[in-house]
Amino acid sequence: MGLAPLDVWARLLWACRFRVGPRYWVRLAAAVATSVAATAITLPERAALWAWLAWRFRGREARFVPGRDAVVVLGYFRSGTTHLHNLLATHPDVVTPRWVQAMSPQGFWLSWAFLGWALVPFLPNTRPQDGVAFGPDWPAEDDFAHNNWALASSLPGRLVLVRERARWGRFDSLDGLSEGERARWRRAAAAFAWKVSAGRRGKALVLKSPSHTGRVRELDRLFGGRVRFVHISRRAEEVVRSNVAMHRRLEGQSLQPLPDDDALRGRIVEEYVEAERRFLREARELGLGPQRLVWLRYDGLVSAPTAELERVCRAVGLRWDDEVRGRAERYLGAVGAYRASRHEEGGGDPRLAALERELEEGMEGVDRKDLQGPAPSRGDSAPPGAGGRRVRGALAAVVGASAALGVWFIAAHATGNRFDSLAWPVGAMAGSAAVKVAGRGDWRLGVSAVVATLAAYAASVWFLPQVASGWVGADRLSNIRTEFGGVNNTWMWMLFGLLAAYRFASRAFVRPPGMG
Repeated sequence: MGLAPLDVWARLLWACRFRVGPRYWVRLAAAVATSVAATAITLPERAALWAWLAWRFRGREARFVPGRDAVVVLGYFRSGTTHLHNLLATHPDVVTPRWVQAMSPQGFWLSWAFLGWALVPFLPNTRPQDGVAFGPDWPAEDDFAHNNWALASSLPGRLVLVRERARWGRFDSLDGLSEGERARWRRAAAAFAWKVSAGRRGKALVLKSPSHTGRVRELDRLFGGRVRFVHISRRAEEVVRSNVAMHRRLEGQSLQPLPDDDALRGRIVEEYVEAERRFLREARELGLGPQRLVWLRYDGLVSAPTAELERVCRAVGLRWDDEVRGRAERYLGAVGAYRASRHEEGGGDPRLAALERELEEGMEGVDRKDLQGPAPSRGDSAPPGAGGRRVRGALAAVVGASAALGVWFIAAHATGNRFDSLAWPVGAMAGSAAVKVAGRGDWRLGVSAVVATLAAYAASVWFLPQVASGWVGADRLSNIRTEFGGVNNTWMWMLFGLLAAYRFASRAFVRPPGMG
């Protein structure tokens, strides 16, 4: 929620009556500080689109009917939905939300370039819970957009205000919501789907959020029946253990303490069983046949991802040819064999065994064999010629930092202002140039970008005060210590710049592999 605007934070804190303990105040202050910046950055777009969106998605029955059937990935958290989503996103005929869009849904049209660049220093290259590749341009869950746009999501109660889980959990199924809350979710879901799809005629919208598992009927209504579903399931006990571990790993992002493992497990089992049973019931009631509902097993997707992706594409009306296969295989070859985290065995739960039987019955007609095939080769080893690419990347970092420094000097000379904040883009330019020329980053290239950035800063310290003053004033060199070199906000911008240089240049991929 770091990029959620201030009005969303105000609504969230008011709903919980500000019940955030002192131990979390620093964490809350940091989140609100980034929210202030995001609010200012996205304000122009919000103001420009407010009237149009209010008219376009007016009333309590807002919907978005796509020109081509949308595809929604279903399955509870930790069932393999992310792996499937990433594979589908490699298809050239689909459009899917990116993290920079989901985290700032109100403003990504006008500010997406800045937000994507600004996010890099603060986002890891992999997700903290499982090491899966992650970044501003990677496919994202639209539920984050519903949350950061209209606070219409179960996410606040899942890991932010965990004592309020029952309150926010109603958004998983949309049952128990007031008419106003339900209308808020519909408007946010329809508006975000429209924004992501706008200008992408002929492409199929692909969405993935585990919370959608309990919203099949509502999604069918939202898209006017123009939607197909892909459901993926995994061994129930593994799903539960993985969710407990995920909550523990993400506890550092919470604003309230999590319950103990037994209570957490019980809560997850109840929610998991309820979501999947609701999916089965609504799929039957809607009469979803093979043309609109595809079933996958997690084990089958991991063992034979290309074969399973082909089956999904043919079922949902997406073409399958050498281009599609090649893009998927580039992704698989780059990220390596997908393996979910393994956790210690826990006690069996009869509810989970019953759920697995119900899912098996629902999958009747699907090949019961676990598909076997060669696992894709791992892509984390250094490719041939990596040393030469690093050298070229390091030289590109010097060129990028120098070019950014030149622009900084021109701006300073033209305005008579040092623009300390431009220390940040110097690092971003150095790191971005390095990874684009090298084609693939690592920690060594990241260090090279940091060194190039520091060299540019050293040049700026000696010359920038003179440039900003028009090269006049005999005492301007003394200002190096009192103005530029002192302990002031310049150091903050320099730190951001160094982080940006390292984060950009150490990214494994310039863009998600296979996703043009």
